[in-house]
Amino acid sequence: MKLRIDQKQLAEAARRAHRRLPNNPSMPILAGVLIEATEDAVTLSGFDYETSTRALLDAEPLEPGLTLVSGRLLADVASALPTGPVDVVADEREMTVSAPGTTFTLPTMATGDYPALPTPPGPAGTVDGDALAAAVGHAAQCALPVKEAAGSLAGFMGVHVEASGDRLVVSATDRYRIVRRTLPWQPDGEGDGELLIPANEFAATVKQTAGGAVRIGFADTSGAVASLATDKLTVTGRTIANGFPAIDRFFPDPDTAAGSALVEAAELLAAVKRAALVIEEKVPVTAAFDDGKVTVRGGVDGQRGSSELDADCDVTDFEMAFNPDYLASLIAPIEGAVRIWLFTPNKPVLIQPVDDDTYRAVCMPVRLK
Repeated sequence: MKLRIDQKQLAEAARRAHRRLPNNPSMPILAGVLIEATEDAVTLSGFDYETSTRALLDAEPLEPGLTLVSGRLLADVASALPTGPVDVVADEREMTVSAPGTTFTLPTMATGDYPALPTPPGPAGTVDGDALAAAVGHAAQCALPVKEAAGSLAGFMGVHVEASGDRLVVSATDRYRIVRRTLPWQPDGEGDGELLIPANEFAATVKQTAGGAVRIGFADTSGAVASLATDKLTVTGRTIANGFPAIDRFFPDPDTAAGSALVEAAELLAAVKRAALVIEEKVPVTAAFDDGKVTVRGGVDGQRGSSELDADCDVTDFEMAFNPDYLASLIAPIEGAVRIWLFTPNKPVLIQPVDDDTYRAVCMPVRLK
């Protein structure tokens, strides 16, 4: 195999592939990246039996062939090369990576032992990659940590995506908060489907595919392979076999609310963060809603902090307590004013931006003593 490629292109492709490989693979060969040159294309792939990546490189294939080399070594070597054209030559024993004045020789691994990459499902539709990255990246923060998602809770550790008509709905929950974002969706034919992918893996994938249109291929069954693809990169991931919890019924109905508070999201977020500075872990902050104001307080063992904000409230003497990290995470993506629908001090609140009907969140309060 022989090819010529720009140093920056090689370094970026190797770095991205290496980041998705396991640190301690069950088999040493899974630490490798597969480079394939055909008569008209060059690809670089990685696979760990859960996630696969296949990048189409802007390279000039000179001789067709296939080689497998350590992803870490290739990433380190490619980043150390001088800028400009790089020649890559490989045989069954070694791969030579050379630029003017610099040459590295790396041992290769047997390509015959490398597992076959899964075939990605056909694309069901297209979504904006930047919008998807923002929605999934935020939702991933609200999913249940993997170490807590055992048995029947496995579905809570994922980010759920469901396409219906011209909408793509991104959701996540850890049982104490729910987040949901709706994005425009361009279906291809039927176009409907859903997938549930571990939150951390999904967040890493959408970072890689941001910057343009992303085609999504839904898994045929739970636990099967789904895919995200751009013109230059295809990523497959195994979906979670457990179904996503039915969360629709946990969104409170504003028509049954005792009232609501309208406040600037940035000011409320800053107040929650200030109150959290003087509390200990697992200690909540309180929010007192009264006519014309919201007061956010925090304190423990003699240290206290409070912030009073202007607000449009239609309740009086209404106090609740929240995990500050949970509440802050749900307010953070909101720009402008936010409306918080209040029911009882011990029931979840509904959080909605005033000028954006594509986002909704639910936060469970901490019971006040």
